[in-house]
Amino acid sequence: MNEEPNRDNSQRPEINQSIVFTYCDDLELASKFFRETMELEFVVDQGACHIYRLTGLSYLGVCCLPDRPGSVSRSQAGVMITIVSSDVDGWHDFLTSKGVNYIKKPSHSERFSVYSSLFESPHGYRIEIQSFDDKNWHKKTSHSKVADLPF
Repeated sequence: MNEEPNRDNSQRPEINQSIVFTYCDDLELASKFFRETMELEFVVDQGACHIYRLTGLSYLGVCCLPDRPGSVSRSQAGVMITIVSSDVDGWHDFLTSKGVNYIKKPSHSERFSVYSSLFESPHGYRIEIQSFDDKNWHKKTSHSKVADLPF
């Protein structure tokens, strides 16, 4: 297993994986979208939650829970799922062939220095597929100046 290096001798415990959980009213519909349309690997059925693998160490969960975050407003506003891929156009063609309607077709953003596309899942979440202009974006250190960031 790849372990996160302890870069600055801090005592922060390591992070081994990550899961982003989304919430829905119809688990079967939302899960079917990730399983059949996006063809993500189904990993765990927790009954009220299904978990899909995005990469070796990152996962996407979808849950149907009455006490979910935002349960008063039932709003997904403010949450967007971003999947980083070197083949944004390939994802667009793949999902368009399965009937996914895009909010934004693949295009370049000078402001954010990314090439990306955007669509909405059946349970109301915006999903962005993007690639960074800087292929080493994830290697930036915490010592980078805010002025150096693309926003």
